[in-house]
Amino acid sequence: MSSFERLDLRISPEEATDIVRSRLGNLRVVRRDGVIEFRTPTGFVVASLQPYDGEIGARARLRYRTAPRLPLYLHKMSKGREIREILDEYRVP
Repeated sequence: MSSFERLDLRISPEEATDIVRSRLGNLRVVRRDGVIEFRTPTGFVVASLQPYDGEIGARARLRYRTAPRLPLYLHKMSKGREIREILDEYRVP
């Protein structure tokens, strides 16, 4: 079972991607169907960004992994939390 949480951001997905890339250079960035995915070098999705215009000031929605699909991947869920911590200052209050 996998679990994701979300965080709405006041910056664009592109700005958020640049910030994450500058701090976590060991992740791959994959763009598909308007969504930006952050993946480990082995292809495991740890977070995603997409444009969002729902709440006042929100420009992007971050979905980040908080629990792994299998215990084998337990160490990879921390990458999702690292991305969330990096982008926390840009969250919509």
